[in-house]
Amino acid sequence: MQHEDLKAACNYISSELSRIETVAGTLAMIEREHYNTLNRFDHRELLDVAVEEQSAARQLGMVKQVCGELVQKMAEIQKAIEQQPQGGAGHAEAH
Repeated sequence: MQHEDLKAACNYISSELSRIETVAGTLAMIEREHYNTLNRFDHRELLDVAVEEQSAARQLGMVKQVCGELVQKMAEIQKAIEQQPQGGAGHAEAH
């Protein structure tokens, strides 16, 4: 893969991860709101759904966190790519 192709791939991956992070955060917030709303009712089935909503909110929060960490890692990779000479990508140094 060429230097510019690597940079473009990193930009694309970072952009999509950020988008997933935003969606997961929004959905987690909605799930928490659903949990709070459902938890106000004194109905066993609704309380069961509320617990499921709370679990979904936690899982989506985890997805959001992982995406944020991956975005950071991609930024490190992009920085390393930019610091390499144009022809240096993919060539290993002999030690």
